[in-house]
Amino acid sequence: MSIKNAVKDFVREFYCISYLPKKNMIYFEDGNEGMICESAPNFIPIGNFKGNKIILSWGNIKEITGIEYFHKDYVSDLTELFSDIYRNKLSRDLFETLIEGKVPVSLTIQEMINYFPTLED
Repeated sequence: MSIKNAVKDFVREFYCISYLPKKNMIYFEDGNEGMICESAPNFIPIGNFKGNKIILSWGNIKEITGIEYFHKDYVSDLTELFSDIYRNKLSRDLFETLIEGKVPVSLTIQEMINYFPTLED
């Protein structure tokens, strides 16, 4: 199994998407990790959408899989994977709905898998 597929499986199984309107942020985070702090070392900005930062939490996944996001052998593949996830039209439709609602929310990726087709392979 490739690193990319292992990460996809972990994200699909354990990650949540959270929207925090007061901070203008959308987080991809491990549901067991709790809200990340902006200064934490596992806080990885991966993009922007309509004035909102898209943030990836890389804490529990590193501890469980042993994969270091910024390792020279993995950073390109992982950046491509998460860029594909948040740039997908269906994912952006979900983000837009969350932003328009202006309500803090946290949903598991499993609940919303139809909005993340790049994780379904």
